[in-house]
Amino acid sequence: MPDLQRQINERVAAFVSDVTEIARQAAMDTLTEALHDGKPAPARRTATTGYTKPQAPARRGRGGKRSPEELDQMAEQLHAHIQENPGERMEEIARSVGSSTRDLALPVKKLLSDRRIRTEGQKRATRYYPASGGRGKARAKRKPGRPARKGRGARKAK
Repeated sequence: MPDLQRQINERVAAFVSDVTEIARQAAMDTLTEALHDGKPAPARRTATTGYTKPQAPARRGRGGKRSPEELDQMAEQLHAHIQENPGERMEEIARSVGSSTRDLALPVKKLLSDRRIRTEGQKRATRYYPASGGRGKARAKRKPGRPARKGRGARKAK
């Protein structure tokens, strides 16, 4: 009988220890999640399970790269908005498409380099317009045998 009592006591103690560890782990997870503003906690080692892997975030984190598809989609959305609302500033465009000006910077650069949009003004007063004449301006070709201009297009007086 004493042997049976000892076995029961050992099993109850092990069970209580396991339940205590699970409750402690749940409390730590809740606290860590609250301190990290809902972001998953970094990986850590637990006594019973070894290393735990953090869950992947649903959205890209700060500084995370966007895929080329995401950038193309954003550029198309931005181009369509600029065609419908020519002359808006970046803050107005960002508010309308539901994004930040920082997130729109790269798609705007791509649209400008592709000559699908044009700008007027400088810095915060820059206004965006659709480019006139198709995919962009054609560059003027130099006449054969003429050297390229130097500086800001000015010619030297002879």
